[in-house]
Amino acid sequence: MMPMTTLHRRPPGIAEVQSAKPSVNEASFAGQTQERFFRETRRLWRLARLVAHVIVGTVIAHGVFGVLTLTGVDREQRQRRALVRWWNHGVLRVLNVHLHLEGQIATGAVLYTANHISWLDIPCLRAVVDAAFVAKDEVRRWPVIGRMSEQAGTIFLKRGGHNSSNEIVEHMTWLLARRRPVIVFPEGTTSAGQTVRYFYGRLYQSAVCTQGKVQAVAIAYPHASGVHPRVPFVGDDDLVRHLWRLLKEDRIDAQLVFCAPLPAAGRERRALAARSRVQILETLGLMPGTEKSTAPITVPGTASR
Repeated sequence: MMPMTTLHRRPPGIAEVQSAKPSVNEASFAGQTQERFFRETRRLWRLARLVAHVIVGTVIAHGVFGVLTLTGVDREQRQRRALVRWWNHGVLRVLNVHLHLEGQIATGAVLYTANHISWLDIPCLRAVVDAAFVAKDEVRRWPVIGRMSEQAGTIFLKRGGHNSSNEIVEHMTWLLARRRPVIVFPEGTTSAGQTVRYFYGRLYQSAVCTQGKVQAVAIAYPHASGVHPRVPFVGDDDLVRHLWRLLKEDRIDAQLVFCAPLPAAGRERRALAARSRVQILETLGLMPGTEKSTAPITVPGTASR
Protein backbone atom coordinates (compact mmCIF):
# COMPACT_ATOMS: atom_id res chain seq x y z
CA MET A 1 0.00 0.00 0.00
CA MET A 2 1.45 3.28 -1.08
CA PRO A 3 1.81 5.90 1.70
CA MET A 4 -0.42 8.98 1.26
CA THR A 5 1.46 12.11 0.46
CA THR A 6 0.18 15.44 1.75
CA LEU A 7 0.46 18.20 -0.85
CA HIS A 8 1.40 21.62 0.51
CA ARG A 9 0.65 24.63 -1.63
CA ARG A 10 3.55 26.98 -1.95
CA PRO A 11 2.88 30.34 -0.26
CA PRO A 12 2.39 33.07 -2.86
CA GLY A 13 5.41 35.22 -3.46
CA ILE A 14 5.51 38.96 -2.98
CA ALA A 15 5.24 39.56 -6.71
CA GLU A 16 2.08 37.40 -6.94
CA VAL A 17 0.44 39.22 -4.02
CA GLN A 18 1.21 42.60 -5.58
CA SER A 19 -0.11 41.49 -8.96
CA ALA A 20 -3.38 40.40 -7.36
CA LYS A 21 -4.04 43.92 -6.06
CA PRO A 22 -4.88 46.86 -8.35
CA SER A 23 -2.00 49.26 -8.68
CA VAL A 24 -2.20 52.82 -7.43
CA ASN A 25 -2.16 54.04 -11.02
CA GLU A 26 -5.04 51.73 -11.96
CA ALA A 27 -7.12 52.91 -9.00
CA SER A 28 -6.37 56.52 -9.84
CA PHE A 29 -7.31 55.97 -13.48
CA ALA A 30 -10.57 54.29 -12.45
CA GLY A 31 -11.38 57.21 -10.14
CA GLN A 32 -10.66 59.75 -12.87
CA THR A 33 -12.78 57.80 -15.36
CA GLN A 34 -15.69 57.69 -12.92
CA GLU A 35 -15.39 61.40 -12.20
CA ARG A 36 -15.22 62.22 -15.91
CA PHE A 37 -18.31 60.09 -16.57
CA PHE A 38 -20.18 61.88 -13.77
CA ARG A 39 -19.19 65.32 -15.09
CA GLU A 40 -20.22 64.53 -18.64
CA THR A 41 -23.52 63.02 -17.49
CA ARG A 42 -24.23 66.13 -15.41
CA ARG A 43 -23.33 68.33 -18.37
CA LEU A 44 -25.75 66.50 -20.68
CA TRP A 45 -28.51 66.64 -18.06
CA ARG A 46 -28.00 70.38 -17.67
CA LEU A 47 -27.94 70.79 -21.43
CA ALA A 48 -31.33 69.07 -21.66
CA ARG A 49 -32.71 71.36 -18.95
CA LEU A 50 -31.26 74.40 -20.71
CA VAL A 51 -32.77 73.41 -24.05
CA ALA A 52 -36.16 73.03 -22.35
CA HIS A 53 -35.73 76.43 -20.69
CA VAL A 54 -34.77 78.02 -24.01
CA ILE A 55 -37.90 76.55 -25.62
CA VAL A 56 -39.99 78.07 -22.83
CA GLY A 57 -38.18 81.37 -23.38
CA THR A 58 -38.92 81.20 -27.10
CA VAL A 59 -42.63 80.71 -26.40
CA ILE A 60 -42.58 83.65 -23.97
CA ALA A 61 -40.64 85.95 -26.32
CA HIS A 62 -42.58 85.16 -29.49
CA GLY A 63 -45.99 84.30 -28.09
CA VAL A 64 -46.75 85.44 -24.56
CA PHE A 65 -45.33 88.93 -25.06
CA GLY A 66 -47.64 89.40 -28.04
CA VAL A 67 -50.66 88.41 -25.96
CA LEU A 68 -49.64 90.85 -23.22
CA THR A 69 -50.06 93.76 -25.62
CA LEU A 70 -53.81 93.27 -25.18
CA THR A 71 -53.62 93.98 -21.42
CA GLY A 72 -52.59 97.64 -21.58
CA VAL A 73 -49.17 99.29 -21.84
CA ASP A 74 -48.38 99.83 -18.14
CA ARG A 75 -49.48 96.40 -16.98
CA GLU A 76 -47.85 94.81 -20.00
CA GLN A 77 -44.45 96.28 -19.13
CA ARG A 78 -44.62 95.06 -15.53
CA GLN A 79 -45.54 91.55 -16.61
CA ARG A 80 -42.88 91.45 -19.30
CA ARG A 81 -40.17 92.51 -16.87
CA ALA A 82 -41.35 89.93 -14.32
CA LEU A 83 -41.18 87.17 -16.94
CA VAL A 84 -37.71 88.26 -18.02
CA ARG A 85 -36.48 88.17 -14.42
CA TRP A 86 -38.03 84.71 -13.94
CA TRP A 87 -36.37 83.42 -17.10
CA ASN A 88 -32.95 84.75 -16.08
CA HIS A 89 -33.35 83.14 -12.66
CA GLY A 90 -33.92 79.88 -14.53
CA VAL A 91 -30.68 80.25 -16.49
CA LEU A 92 -28.78 80.67 -13.22
CA ARG A 93 -30.47 77.61 -11.72
CA VAL A 94 -29.54 75.42 -14.70
CA LEU A 95 -25.89 76.52 -14.50
CA ASN A 96 -25.93 76.19 -10.69
CA VAL A 97 -24.89 79.81 -10.22
CA HIS A 98 -25.12 80.92 -6.59
CA LEU A 99 -25.69 84.65 -6.17
CA HIS A 100 -24.17 86.45 -3.18
CA LEU A 101 -25.42 90.00 -2.76
CA GLU A 102 -23.92 92.78 -0.69
CA GLY A 103 -25.01 96.35 -0.08
CA GLN A 104 -28.23 98.28 -0.51
CA ILE A 105 -29.81 98.45 -3.97
CA ALA A 106 -30.79 102.04 -4.73
CA THR A 107 -34.14 102.72 -6.41
CA GLY A 108 -35.61 105.43 -8.61
CA ALA A 109 -33.57 107.40 -11.13
CA VAL A 110 -30.44 105.28 -10.75
CA LEU A 111 -27.70 104.63 -13.27
CA TYR A 112 -26.11 101.30 -12.30
CA THR A 113 -22.55 100.99 -13.59
CA ALA A 114 -20.85 97.59 -13.41
CA ASN A 115 -17.55 96.04 -14.40
CA HIS A 116 -17.95 93.49 -17.16
CA ILE A 117 -16.47 89.96 -17.09
CA SER A 118 -18.89 87.72 -18.96
CA TRP A 119 -22.28 87.50 -20.65
CA LEU A 120 -23.23 85.79 -17.37
CA ASP A 121 -23.18 89.28 -15.77
CA ILE A 122 -26.45 90.04 -17.56
CA PRO A 123 -28.65 87.27 -16.12
CA CYS A 124 -27.04 87.83 -12.70
CA LEU A 125 -28.01 91.52 -12.74
CA ARG A 126 -31.40 90.94 -14.38
CA ALA A 127 -32.28 88.41 -11.69
CA VAL A 128 -32.01 91.02 -8.91
CA VAL A 129 -32.43 94.46 -10.52
CA ASP A 130 -35.47 95.66 -12.45
CA ALA A 131 -33.80 98.05 -14.88
CA ALA A 132 -33.26 98.71 -18.57
CA PHE A 133 -29.94 97.53 -20.01
CA VAL A 134 -27.58 99.20 -22.43
CA ALA A 135 -26.00 96.37 -24.44
CA LYS A 136 -23.91 96.02 -27.58
CA ASP A 137 -25.91 95.58 -30.77
CA GLU A 138 -24.61 92.01 -31.25
CA VAL A 139 -26.72 90.83 -28.31
CA ARG A 140 -29.85 91.52 -30.38
CA ARG A 141 -28.84 88.60 -32.65
CA TRP A 142 -28.29 86.06 -29.86
CA PRO A 143 -30.91 83.26 -29.85
CA VAL A 144 -33.76 83.86 -27.35
CA ILE A 145 -31.59 86.18 -25.22
CA GLY A 146 -31.67 88.82 -27.95
CA ARG A 147 -35.45 88.68 -28.28
CA MET A 148 -35.89 88.63 -24.50
CA SER A 149 -33.60 91.63 -24.13
CA GLU A 150 -35.42 93.57 -26.82
CA GLN A 151 -38.82 92.90 -25.26
CA ALA A 152 -37.48 93.89 -21.81
CA GLY A 153 -36.60 97.36 -23.12
CA THR A 154 -32.85 96.89 -23.70
CA ILE A 155 -31.13 99.80 -25.44
CA PHE A 156 -28.79 98.48 -28.12
CA LEU A 157 -25.60 100.40 -28.81
CA LYS A 158 -23.86 100.25 -32.17
CA ARG A 159 -20.10 100.57 -31.94
CA GLY A 160 -18.28 103.50 -33.48
CA GLY A 161 -21.26 105.73 -34.10
CA HIS A 162 -21.20 109.19 -32.46
CA ASN A 163 -24.83 109.89 -33.41
CA SER A 164 -25.82 106.48 -32.06
CA SER A 165 -24.19 107.33 -28.71
CA ASN A 166 -26.07 110.61 -28.54
CA GLU A 167 -29.36 108.82 -29.23
CA ILE A 168 -28.56 106.27 -26.52
CA VAL A 169 -27.87 109.03 -23.99
CA GLU A 170 -31.16 110.74 -24.91
CA HIS A 171 -33.05 107.47 -24.47
CA MET A 172 -31.35 106.84 -21.12
CA THR A 173 -32.16 110.38 -19.99
CA TRP A 174 -35.80 109.86 -20.95
CA LEU A 175 -35.96 106.64 -18.89
CA LEU A 176 -34.20 108.10 -15.84
CA ALA A 177 -36.48 111.15 -15.93
CA ARG A 178 -39.36 108.70 -15.51
CA ARG A 179 -37.53 107.00 -12.62
CA ARG A 180 -36.75 103.90 -14.65
CA PRO A 181 -33.25 102.65 -13.66
CA VAL A 182 -30.66 101.85 -16.32
CA ILE A 183 -27.68 99.45 -16.24
CA VAL A 184 -24.51 100.07 -18.25
CA PHE A 185 -21.06 98.49 -18.57
CA PRO A 186 -18.85 101.59 -18.92
CA GLU A 187 -15.78 99.57 -19.99
CA GLY A 188 -17.48 98.85 -23.30
CA THR A 189 -16.05 95.32 -23.35
CA THR A 190 -15.23 92.41 -21.04
CA SER A 191 -12.09 91.73 -19.01
CA ALA A 192 -10.63 88.60 -17.40
CA GLY A 193 -11.75 89.84 -13.97
CA GLN A 194 -8.25 90.59 -12.71
CA THR A 195 -8.58 94.30 -13.34
CA VAL A 196 -11.16 96.92 -14.31
CA ARG A 197 -10.68 98.74 -17.61
CA TYR A 198 -11.13 102.45 -18.22
CA PHE A 199 -14.70 103.71 -17.69
CA TYR A 200 -16.00 105.86 -20.55
CA GLY A 201 -17.95 108.84 -19.27
CA ARG A 202 -20.33 109.59 -22.14
CA LEU A 203 -23.21 107.44 -20.84
CA TYR A 204 -22.95 109.10 -17.41
CA GLN A 205 -24.34 112.28 -18.98
CA SER A 206 -27.86 110.89 -18.60
CA ALA A 207 -27.49 110.81 -14.79
CA VAL A 208 -26.07 114.34 -14.77
CA CYS A 209 -28.95 115.68 -16.87
CA THR A 210 -31.60 114.13 -14.64
CA GLN A 211 -29.72 114.88 -11.39
CA GLY A 212 -30.13 111.23 -10.48
CA LYS A 213 -27.78 108.80 -8.74
CA VAL A 214 -24.94 106.59 -9.93
CA GLN A 215 -24.49 103.27 -8.17
CA ALA A 216 -21.43 101.18 -8.96
CA VAL A 217 -21.87 97.40 -8.91
CA ALA A 218 -18.74 95.30 -8.36
CA ILE A 219 -19.07 91.89 -10.02
CA ALA A 220 -16.80 88.97 -9.15
CA TYR A 221 -16.78 85.21 -9.63
CA PRO A 222 -14.69 83.98 -6.69
CA HIS A 223 -12.77 80.75 -7.02
CA ALA A 224 -9.95 78.92 -5.24
CA SER A 225 -7.57 80.20 -7.93
CA GLY A 226 -8.84 83.79 -7.62
CA VAL A 227 -11.18 84.50 -10.54
CA HIS A 228 -13.19 81.52 -11.79
CA PRO A 229 -11.17 80.39 -14.84
CA ARG A 230 -14.20 79.33 -16.90
CA VAL A 231 -16.40 82.40 -16.48
CA PRO A 232 -14.59 85.26 -18.31
CA PHE A 233 -15.93 85.73 -21.83
CA VAL A 234 -13.17 87.63 -23.60
CA GLY A 235 -11.62 88.17 -27.00
CA ASP A 236 -13.00 86.04 -29.81
CA ASP A 237 -14.66 83.54 -27.48
CA ASP A 238 -17.77 81.91 -28.94
CA LEU A 239 -21.02 81.97 -26.93
CA VAL A 240 -21.95 78.33 -27.62
CA ARG A 241 -18.48 76.97 -26.79
CA HIS A 242 -18.32 79.12 -23.66
CA LEU A 243 -21.73 77.89 -22.52
CA TRP A 244 -20.67 74.28 -23.16
CA ARG A 245 -17.73 74.78 -20.79
CA LEU A 246 -19.91 76.33 -18.09
CA LEU A 247 -22.32 73.40 -18.21
CA LYS A 248 -19.51 71.15 -16.98
CA GLU A 249 -18.77 73.20 -13.85
CA ASP A 250 -19.91 71.81 -10.51
CA ARG A 251 -20.84 75.23 -9.10
CA ILE A 252 -20.31 78.90 -9.94
CA ASP A 253 -20.39 81.60 -7.28
CA ALA A 254 -21.28 85.12 -8.38
CA GLN A 255 -20.79 88.09 -6.06
CA LEU A 256 -22.58 91.39 -6.68
CA VAL A 257 -21.63 94.26 -4.38
CA PHE A 258 -23.77 97.41 -4.62
CA CYS A 259 -21.56 100.33 -3.63
CA ALA A 260 -22.68 103.57 -1.99
CA PRO A 261 -24.70 105.67 -4.50
CA LEU A 262 -23.11 108.85 -5.86
CA PRO A 263 -25.30 111.95 -6.39
CA ALA A 264 -24.88 113.12 -9.99
CA ALA A 265 -26.23 116.66 -9.54
CA GLY A 266 -23.58 119.27 -10.22
CA ARG A 267 -20.86 116.73 -11.06
CA GLU A 268 -18.96 116.23 -14.27
CA ARG A 269 -19.54 112.96 -16.11
CA ARG A 270 -15.85 111.99 -16.32
CA ALA A 271 -15.45 112.54 -12.60
CA LEU A 272 -18.45 110.29 -11.95
CA ALA A 273 -17.01 107.61 -14.22
CA ALA A 274 -13.62 107.76 -12.53
CA ARG A 275 -15.10 107.69 -9.02
CA SER A 276 -17.44 104.73 -9.72
CA ARG A 277 -14.50 102.81 -11.22
CA VAL A 278 -12.45 103.45 -8.07
CA GLN A 279 -15.34 102.21 -5.93
CA ILE A 280 -15.34 98.92 -7.84
CA LEU A 281 -11.55 98.58 -7.72
CA GLU A 282 -11.57 99.16 -3.95
CA THR A 283 -14.41 96.69 -3.40
CA LEU A 284 -12.67 93.98 -5.42
CA GLY A 285 -9.35 94.64 -3.67
CA LEU A 286 -7.70 95.68 -6.93
CA MET A 287 -6.56 99.12 -5.74
CA PRO A 288 -3.08 99.28 -4.21
CA GLY A 289 -3.35 99.10 -0.43
CA THR A 290 -6.94 97.82 -0.37
CA GLU A 291 -8.38 94.46 0.58
CA LYS A 292 -11.54 92.84 -0.69
CA SER A 293 -14.56 93.18 1.59
CA THR A 294 -15.36 89.96 3.44
CA ALA A 295 -18.37 91.09 5.48
CA PRO A 296 -21.53 90.48 3.43
CA ILE A 297 -24.61 92.62 4.02
CA THR A 298 -27.79 90.88 2.93
CA VAL A 299 -29.88 93.03 0.64
CA PRO A 300 -33.30 93.57 2.22
CA GLY A 301 -35.88 91.24 0.67
CA THR A 302 -33.27 89.18 -1.19
CA ALA A 303 -31.53 86.15 0.25
CA SER A 304 -28.12 84.98 -0.88
CA ARG A 305 -28.36 81.84 -2.93
